[in-house]
Amino acid sequence: MCLICIDFDRGSLKLREAKRALGEMRGMLDQQHLKEVERKLAEAERAAQSDDDG
Repeated sequence: MCLICIDFDRGSLKLREAKRALGEMRGMLDQQHLKEVERKLAEAERAAQSDDDG
């Protein structure tokens, strides 16, 4: 796990901050983990949007 995942799961990073951090660290992560982080953030974004809609 990377620091983005750890801090995002703990709630130390908000979605916007995690997306910014991913942009900065994109070149340092292996492709498999990069996809996992992108998927995790996309799921969180969808959940936040559905919360806003409801």
